[in-house]
Amino acid sequence: MTYYEVQSSPEHRWSGALRAERRWSLPGLEDCPGCHETWGGGLEYPAVDLSNLPVARELEDARPETWDEFSRLRELVRPYCPPGAQLEPGTAFGPLVGTAHGKWGPVTLEDITTLLVREDALRAMAGLNLTHAWPQLRRQPTMRIAEIQLAPAGRLAPECTRPGRPTPCAVCGRRGGLLPHRYWLDAESIPADADAFRPTDATSLVIVSGRMADRINDLEASDITLAPIGTSRPPDFQTPRPLHPHGVGIIIRRS
Repeated sequence: MTYYEVQSSPEHRWSGALRAERRWSLPGLEDCPGCHETWGGGLEYPAVDLSNLPVARELEDARPETWDEFSRLRELVRPYCPPGAQLEPGTAFGPLVGTAHGKWGPVTLEDITTLLVREDALRAMAGLNLTHAWPQLRRQPTMRIAEIQLAPAGRLAPECTRPGRPTPCAVCGRRGGLLPHRYWLDAESIPADADAFRPTDATSLVIVSGRMADRINDLEASDITLAPIGTSRPPDFQTPRPLHPHGVGIIIRRS
């Protein structure tokens, strides 16, 4: 299977834009008892409906909470989520609610990780393993737009990571650091039927399968690019040097 990273195109043909937010989210984490970080991530499950959750109102105001309170709310939410869902601090749920304006292309990437598909394009993707939700908009575009749920799946190949990089926090799972300069996917970690997802250890990336890329390429032009992302080590890749145990060093060379 081949895979592609979805990126926003530098040239825009379409004027569609969205101003919306989700109704529910888990709180952020304040002073994790493991890593002592206060943080919240950006995972989203637009197709998860929490309207019947008894404590849903507690999830309507974004705020940091203690580990115990975050854990309590996370476990109450879990039965409403897909099996094995990655539920980190700040995870948001439900369709986008707000306004849309302009003319929309077949596929749009909003805010780096929100993948929107026009209604006719969604029909063209029939048969793919996609879960979608319809944003609740005060005025719908001429053709409705759906949001594809990008559940975390698979991971980057371990060789991409610089030796000595801190491991995820054993309590909250937080991963520090930036994306590697060069990266590729661990093919064995990706479910065979995954057509649109975010890697579990690099959730700022949006990945689609070759099957989905073929459908996108059959549509009229969108404001996205599909960059091939490999599943094996590039021949010219050199293993990154280990991080200095006392931090990052700067070498100044004088001519």
